[in-house]
Amino acid sequence: MEMEYNDGRGRGKFVIVVGLILAVIAGGAAFYLISQAQQQAASSGATAAIVVATKQIPARKPIEASDVTVRDVPIDPTNAEGVFTDPTKVIGLIPGVTILEGQPVYANFLASQSQGGQFSILQPGETVGPDSEAWRAVSLTVPDDRSVGGLVRAGDTVDVFVTTTITIPDDVAAAGKYYTDKSTKLTYQDLVVLAKAGTFYVMKVPAAVAEEISHLQASGAAAFSFALRPPDDTRPVDASRLGETTNLLIQRYGLPIPQTLPTGGRVTTPSPSPSPTPTPSPSKSPTP
Repeated sequence: MEMEYNDGRGRGKFVIVVGLILAVIAGGAAFYLISQAQQQAASSGATAAIVVATKQIPARKPIEASDVTVRDVPIDPTNAEGVFTDPTKVIGLIPGVTILEGQPVYANFLASQSQGGQFSILQPGETVGPDSEAWRAVSLTVPDDRSVGGLVRAGDTVDVFVTTTITIPDDVAAAGKYYTDKSTKLTYQDLVVLAKAGTFYVMKVPAAVAEEISHLQASGAAAFSFALRPPDDTRPVDASRLGETTNLLIQRYGLPIPQTLPTGGRVTTPSPSPSPTPTPSPSKSPTP
């Protein structure tokens, strides 16, 4: 009986020792896991002083000093590429997309990488390939009264009207159906304004359209007008039945047609008739 009692005590001590060893191992593992979690938390909470937008910066608007500031932002390998730490490096550059308030200014947001009012013909991420459109930049001269009061700016999309003089040969005009006059037509749609300098507008167009615009301007017989599009309206307008002449406007709206005055165009003003002279009435004899 005593031997059995001693064996039980030995087994109990063994169990206690094993339990202590397991507790130490578990404690060490817990400490390691907690330390790793703290390190990860510390690394994920790292910040860096980078350039961010102080307000929404519209696309195609040159960045001004008041548009950006330097702010401590949480940063990690997923968002550390392409940031700026010096705001002077982005002032004067043109974003190709709208930068939201508080958003870091990334290099791939910018349409231009050089300062001084430069612009980029291609949008951010737009590449040149064998089948891509041959985009070109061409300038148009449009006075303020034909460019929405001069309020069209870089980044806007516009429709362009062309007004030119249609010259009718004398032998055709003699038939009495056609005559020489100006004609206006919606010619180019949804064009992007890349830059503006006074009444000069730099437009993004295909190479064929750039050639047409260059010819029209060089001829001196064409005038251009802008109609501003809403930012999200990219729908094409069916211009096949559009186009205006003075006669069409007269017919459509019933405008009165000036007529030749009588007597060969001379107006005879009648002479005013003289006023009749009143006849004095005899005065009454005085009463005695």
